Amino acid sequence: MKSPEINVKDLLKVVDLFKKLSFFKDNLALLVPIVIVFVAALLFIPTTLLSGKLRKTITEQSVKPSNEIDGLLKKVDQAAEAEALEPYINAYAQDANAMDNLMLQTTERELLSYTLFPDMNETSPLLFDPFRQKFVSGVEAMLKRLSAGGSPSDAEINAALDASPTRSMGGRSRPSAASSSNSASGGGLYGQRRSFRMLTEMDRKIVAKVCEDKARAAKVYVNAIDLGGYAYWSDWKFESWDKAIRDCWYWQMAYWILEDVTAAAEQMNKDSDSVLRSPVKRVMGVLFTQSRSGRSAIGGRSRRAVIAKDKQTPTYVAAVKSAMSGAPCTGRSCNETLDVMQFEVHVIANAADVMRLMQELCSERTHKFRGWRGDQPEQTFKHNQISILESQITPVDREDFNHSGYEYGPDEVVDVDLICEYVFNKAAYGKIQPKVVLDDIASAAAPASRR
Repeated sequence: MKSPEINVKDLLKVVDLFKKLSFFKDNLALLVPIVIVFVAALLFIPTTLLSGKLRKTITEQSVKPSNEIDGLLKKVDQAAEAEALEPYINAYAQDANAMDNLMLQTTERELLSYTLFPDMNETSPLLFDPFRQKFVSGVEAMLKRLSAGGSPSDAEINAALDASPTRSMGGRSRPSAASSSNSASGGGLYGQRRSFRMLTEMDRKIVAKVCEDKARAAKVYVNAIDLGGYAYWSDWKFESWDKAIRDCWYWQMAYWILEDVTAAAEQMNKDSDSVLRSPVKRVMGVLFTQSRSGRSAIGGRSRRAVIAKDKQTPTYVAAVKSAMSGAPCTGRSCNETLDVMQFEVHVIANAADVMRLMQELCSERTHKFRGWRGDQPEQTFKHNQISILESQITPVDREDFNHSGYEYGPDEVVDVDLICEYVFNKAAYGKIQPKVVLDDIASAAAPASRR
């Protein structure tokens, strides 16, 4: 049998291996970490390759679709939000339209005559007489609703004094003929005022009793001529077509204002039974123009007052320079959307009720409307168009000539003089506004160099 050949190189390799094994035998603590490192090295490369492939797969199959789904959800949410907001948007649009309608309705009011506006082809002066009659009768109806009365006339004072068995003729003077004519127009001690203090004590008591009885017979002192327009239309005469149209248009605006002012006084006095208990004691004037007679001052500004019989037609404030209040605090004058008119309210009122009176003047009211031809179903609208621009409030001297014969009761009273503003919506009555009135506004608003 042939013995195997021994390869020296193989022996050397075995010897080396045993030498190495003997190293591990001598250092067994290093064997486990080395094995772990070796195994980890074997796994690192395939794991890295697998993880990259897995990451790509997850991105394409999970993350990307998830992002797409999130985007779709956002779009759905936005669409749902827009759909949910649609009722609110529609509600806001309806509110805006409702506001426009309410603004129009403030100026859609009843007319005294439905045959004058818009400009008619008729030329008969008789067309204006119904307007005149309705203006006069309308003011008289306002006074009736107010339970209005006046101070004693000279005739009433004299009758009471003559009927007194204890009168002293030497201590009393008769009124003059001129004063008697004055008392016929508005009542009051026109003839007696200058000599009132000359009466005996008994005669003074008689006069005071007559004044008190008159105060108990009414809720407020006011005469028709104290309301602007009554004296004007009582003896109005036709002069020309354009002037008549102007008169009717501007006084129609003034009539609406008179309705609101008297309605405010009526509301203030609704719970009273006489002037003695009324918050508003006396309406000294509701005036629309400045006049040549009399002067007073409000807010440090000299202003002309209007007497009741002045025949002056109210006009719009086409420019600030034409305003009764000088430069109004609102800065308003006629423009593309509004027409503006100013007026004065002058009353005697309880001192404690002045602020309530101002609030009442500026409060909301209702009115009827049947179309500009008067042939449509009646509707009830609301309006609130008065702003107070200036006020002057002063104590009342009851011994003053202007208050003789007026009994105001025990409460402290003050003289309240207000400059007010009234606005009209042009779009509401634009189709019936006369051309001569539009020409007036344009002319007044134009610079002086263009006139």
